[in-house]
Amino acid sequence: MVKKNSTKAKKVEKASAKKEVHFIHSLREVLKSHKGETITFGDIMHSLKEEGLIFLIAIVSFPTAIPIPTPPGFTTLFGIPLCVLTFQMIYNLESPWLPQWLRKKRIKVETFKGFVDKAEPVFEKLSGFLRPRYLHFTTRPSERIIGILALICSISITLPILFGNAVPSMGILIMSVGLLYQDGFVAFIGMVVSVVGIIIASTVVFIMSFFGLQFFYKILDGQIMDKLPF
Repeated sequence: MVKKNSTKAKKVEKASAKKEVHFIHSLREVLKSHKGETITFGDIMHSLKEEGLIFLIAIVSFPTAIPIPTPPGFTTLFGIPLCVLTFQMIYNLESPWLPQWLRKKRIKVETFKGFVDKAEPVFEKLSGFLRPRYLHFTTRPSERIIGILALICSISITLPILFGNAVPSMGILIMSVGLLYQDGFVAFIGMVVSVVGIIIASTVVFIMSFFGLQFFYKILDGQIMDKLPF
């Protein structure tokens, strides 16, 4: 009887834990606690606290995680904010620091509610296979390591590295989703992907630097200038 009650208590604990990390519930709580027609972006982030920071990192990393050709400067546009956000993750700020103009940006509550309603099916699907597990990969020390990896990946995203942006971005995205759902298994996969992405980016930088130096030395030796038609 005692064993049966213990098993039941564990099931309830797991269910409540899963509900607690279901990010859509956090967004609903923000809507419930706010009275008024508009809400500032800063108020939303302050209410979400650390979850807001991780969610922002996931959102900003998503566009560059798609392996498609992008115009020059596209990855830098997202890489710089990622550097700022991941740096904050390392220092465990209670809520994300944002520029004043963004914090004061007002959003209609109905618009925010519409976003939550549209996002809910996505989060529901994610909660089907994301769950609290291997929690030692979601502790504060592990989160700091994830922050360091994410910062290095963000720097590589900022640089115009050919084929060196998508994998680091994907690593950041996977780690962020894992932390949002306290899924240590997914967070660990994201860490592995991030390391692979850093290796790819470093290799590309090394190759580009090597051939760039070779070309520069040839210019100094006059080998290139002698072949020019003018």
